[in-house]
Amino acid sequence: MSEGLKASDVIYAVVIPCIVAFLIIAFPFYLGPVLDPTLRAILVYGLGEAILVIGVPMLFGLLWNQWAGGASGFLLGSIYALYVNDVFAAAQKYTPDGMIGDISNLGYVVCAMLTGYITGALNKGGLGFKRMVASALTGGIIGGLFLLYTQLISPFGMVTFSNIGYNLFVNLLPRIIYGIVIPIIAKVFSWYGLILRKAS
Repeated sequence: MSEGLKASDVIYAVVIPCIVAFLIIAFPFYLGPVLDPTLRAILVYGLGEAILVIGVPMLFGLLWNQWAGGASGFLLGSIYALYVNDVFAAAQKYTPDGMIGDISNLGYVVCAMLTGYITGALNKGGLGFKRMVASALTGGIIGGLFLLYTQLISPFGMVTFSNIGYNLFVNLLPRIIYGIVIPIIAKVFSWYGLILRKAS
């Protein structure tokens, strides 16, 4: 039997999702043009990558299992790779002979899959915070290293040996941050019974 709507239902079902949707649109449109290019890359363009390629696969790996983490990583990594491919094409980064499908695009898919799968496989359905953090950090760092490798071998020269230290820092820092933040979110979900499996 359904209950009547409460104020909290409207807040959580409508208001908060609308605020999040507005921020996703407002960040690149309003904030992007006024930021320094490095900050723009981290706060504006990096946010979408962090959510799609790191955060969601990690969360599914922790709250469900390695298959859900890997599958969500595959799907969301593919979506992000299509977005990056479109950005490259719009900026005319591809050569006239039609070199579309740069290896770094595949890196986003593999990175997201590995992140979700390894996180879930190492966590093994546990709800202990230390184990969740260790699993998420391991999955995130390994996924980030594979992404960095594809950027290093990319014919576009996205990453070179001369700037590999900086790119290693930029690739791994968000994964370390998310490797701590996502287990906190997963732990809060578990307190309210919002997990997709039986607690072990």
